[in-house]
Amino acid sequence: MKRAMMKKRRYAGILFLLFVLSPFGLTGAKTSQAETIDDLKQTISQMKATMELLQQKVAELEEKQTAAAETVADSNSSNGGALIVPKDTSIKLYGYAKLDTIYTDKDGGGKNSYVPSAVPLDSEADTLASNALTMHAKQSRLGIFTSTPTDYGQLNTRIETDFYGSGGNEAFSNSYGIRLRRAYGELGNLLIGQEWSTFIDLASYPETIDFGGPAGSLFIRQAQIRWTQPYSFGSLQFALENPESVYQSKDELAPTAGSGEYLPDLIVRANFDTALGHFSLAGLGRQIIVDSGLYEDESYGGAISATASLPLFDKDKMVMQFNYGNALGRYMEAEFADAFINPATHNIETSDQWGGLVSYQHFWTNSLRSTLVYSYAERDNDLDVVSDTADSIYQSVHANLLWSPVSQVNIGLEYIYATREIENGEDGDINRVQLGFQYSF
Repeated sequence: MKRAMMKKRRYAGILFLLFVLSPFGLTGAKTSQAETIDDLKQTISQMKATMELLQQKVAELEEKQTAAAETVADSNSSNGGALIVPKDTSIKLYGYAKLDTIYTDKDGGGKNSYVPSAVPLDSEADTLASNALTMHAKQSRLGIFTSTPTDYGQLNTRIETDFYGSGGNEAFSNSYGIRLRRAYGELGNLLIGQEWSTFIDLASYPETIDFGGPAGSLFIRQAQIRWTQPYSFGSLQFALENPESVYQSKDELAPTAGSGEYLPDLIVRANFDTALGHFSLAGLGRQIIVDSGLYEDESYGGAISATASLPLFDKDKMVMQFNYGNALGRYMEAEFADAFINPATHNIETSDQWGGLVSYQHFWTNSLRSTLVYSYAERDNDLDVVSDTADSIYQSVHANLLWSPVSQVNIGLEYIYATREIENGEDGDINRVQLGFQYSF
């Protein structure tokens, strides 16, 4: 384009010189005034014709350059050498790098994050190391989000991963296996794919440095089909989600996982956004089934969850969760078994479970904040079905201080105290300090 413009200016300059010099008779012959005027008219006419020709050549050159650029782009696209974004589609790349440094007074409670069932009992203390330190970057996250307007509403897609997958080691490279967190498409009100369960209200999650989360909180992502109907007060959500059952029994031969589920988990949630805060109420219905030769039975269970997020002074807020049912099981961070298998009858038996949390977040300054969380989870064990060493109660406390020198950076220190009690009354606890560095983009 620049070369064409330079040629255009060069031709215009030559014509200008011809225009200036021609009236003064470069041939040396003297002409009359009339002849001079005629020559000027003829020169101007020639100049117009030449300019029109130049403009045509420039237009042809620009057209050829555009066609060449499109050819190169098509070639790169077919070879995977260029990112071609569809018209009207926006793409967002997001995520963060995070380092966690964790010190625990006993070797237990979960190595990379708090796991309620892994808290050691006092009777096990003599067999465990008295201190444990680990550093890892597994929580680092990478996601891609796209959005495209359509005649049926906004079309959104998301794929998100972290590094809590299997594989890797700490002996050589500290490599970690990549893991799928979320992968879904959403057109208007309809979402299909893997996402946080509809049974979970993300607004009721407290901010913790620990990745595991409080013992009695809900925590699960899974494949689902979800419809969200917005209203002036909030929204109603309906979902069919992936079924899976986990069992516990005195009988060592009894299966620990379900098989043969043919009905999806059914979830309904109502979200309310009011002047007082955000509130949510959810219901869950599940088929729990086992079909493995000797053990063949099915049962049905359910659960409810009530949550609240209440804004307080300035930026402070309080969040609460209460979860109850006879089929909470894998939906809660406590990860109690979904049901028992009776060793005598080989039938499925459900049990009441409940859990929840209360959390308060205070902002000391705009960039400095603290969160205090207390959480509780309990299961009603049937000792005719399970032994008296079955876990019955988990409790946890998280207290932290986080500093954000810039909005994309979180640096924080967190103290975790957690207890575990089994049915016969034995218990144990851990004290943990966790330091986290998170850099988002």
